[in-house]
Amino acid sequence: MNLAEFRAQFPGLERCVHLANCSRGALSLPVQAAVTRYLEDWQDQGAPWGLWMQTWERARTRIAQLIGAQPHEIALTDSASSALGAAARSLPPSAGAVVIEERSFPSAYYLADALTRDGYTVRLTRDAAGDTPLERAANALEGAATFLIAHLSFQTGELIDPAPLVALARAAGARVALDGYQALGVVPTDVAALDVDLYLSGSHKYLLGLEGFAFLYVREGLEVSPAAPGWMAADDPLAMNTHARALHRGALRFQTGTPNVAGAYALDASLDLLSRLDPAELLAHVRACVRGVMDTCHALGLEVITPLEAERHAALVSILSPDASAAAASLQRSGIVCSPRGPALRVSFHAYNHAGDLQRVCDWIAQHPHHFRSTEVHA
Repeated sequence: MNLAEFRAQFPGLERCVHLANCSRGALSLPVQAAVTRYLEDWQDQGAPWGLWMQTWERARTRIAQLIGAQPHEIALTDSASSALGAAARSLPPSAGAVVIEERSFPSAYYLADALTRDGYTVRLTRDAAGDTPLERAANALEGAATFLIAHLSFQTGELIDPAPLVALARAAGARVALDGYQALGVVPTDVAALDVDLYLSGSHKYLLGLEGFAFLYVREGLEVSPAAPGWMAADDPLAMNTHARALHRGALRFQTGTPNVAGAYALDASLDLLSRLDPAELLAHVRACVRGVMDTCHALGLEVITPLEAERHAALVSILSPDASAAAASLQRSGIVCSPRGPALRVSFHAYNHAGDLQRVCDWIAQHPHHFRSTEVHA
């Protein structure tokens, strides 16, 4: 499938320019049909648990294929935040410190507060000595048990090379949990090649599925235990055996309650659609779009906080703004959907965004430079 054929699967794009993929992917015809099918199955069959279990397993298998894992290494969760918490608590406080890399999503910092209350030693690399993120990480990892890292910064759009951070963790004897939510779907991902122990992501951004459906990869053989298993963590959930309470031996032991059924239907459909694209072509396409926005901003003297080098970004470019929410609202009135976060307006692309979308947003930026911070402020 080429990019034009892919775009044709998203009819809503004829009514708006969707550049908020870092927050929410666009709705495709296959996902719409899948959710309708879920509702029809529910309506016509009442409670078809056997069918729903099969759908969860199809989604699990597709996720495993996408990241180079085995299905039994994938636990289905309700959000990446809950998966992150499960990863952090999979060893007891006595095992060592939990270290949070400074470019992590805010959920990691709220988790840090809860872990501290529960007796864990938590270190934030941003508080450590050092001139670079790598130096600060090295100084924070002594005696660590778990190192939480983001693959791509939600704020700046920086694509973070995990390799040197993983190497530091290995030298310190720590396990690595990688949050891939802002990368997976546009950045080809192989958990074995990344050499991570745990990996988490979800479906409603670049994977083009629904909210409330995410996953946790747990490397086979990793000696960790779930802090809060539920009935779906059982070796045979439908047996409902409360006496011989055997947990699944794979990652499924980290599951809790009933997974989002509609989310499984949707992700099965969206990953099937994404599988029809050439991953290298997709990444090159979104990087070219990001570079187009960067070039426009640089020509206007506007401050972009996303790294310029192609290998250090993916689909997201962040532009500093004195009021990012006001900029996003003005864009919305012009039929362009972007995502404000903190001091930055985030513009993020996917395979379905074409040259016309790029031109629309670049023209808008050129016509409304007052919405953004000028580099001259720091001259």
